[in-house]
Amino acid sequence: MRRCCIIFLSVALCCAAELLAQVGGRTDADVPRPASVDAPRTIEAAFGPEMGAEALIIRVIATAKISIRLAGFAFSSPVIVAELISAKKRGVDVQVVVDRRHNIDEDEKGIGRKALALLAKSNVAIRTNSNYRIFHDKYIIVDARHVQTGSYNYAVSSNKNSENVLVVWNDPSLAATYLQHWESRFKAGTDYSMQK
Repeated sequence: MRRCCIIFLSVALCCAAELLAQVGGRTDADVPRPASVDAPRTIEAAFGPEMGAEALIIRVIATAKISIRLAGFAFSSPVIVAELISAKKRGVDVQVVVDRRHNIDEDEKGIGRKALALLAKSNVAIRTNSNYRIFHDKYIIVDARHVQTGSYNYAVSSNKNSENVLVVWNDPSLAATYLQHWESRFKAGTDYSMQK
């Protein structure tokens, strides 16, 4: 048991050191995009509102060549919606599952509905999930390889909050774990086109 704890702590410290090395002093322009399937696993972080959280999410979406799977609680960011639509137009298979209550049932301003309607108009597959008190997942899987996660909601309001975004590039094993979770939530959701 003690040996397992030591191994776990060693791995955690290595990951933390790697993350700090990548974040410290770098700007968004300094961080390379994943180049190929053979690229090494890397970790990148950003923070909001002042340290590039939304920009990193946009960059993750922009790297997609095959697929994007997004799970979100609040969903209203015009910038993120536009980037998802751009990905769809370039042939990426984009699918989204979001919380129903927040984005439809209790969306008094209509901003979640508007964002979802724009995606639907672009033939993005959308489902809402109301099987939990709140559907609080916030992550994107790109090309079954890259995972973006953190506290950042895909909403305009997130740019006013203290938020964190973490991206693990080139880790198909981690992406598979997230995909399995995403598929279970999407499968249990309701097709957005049936909720208008």
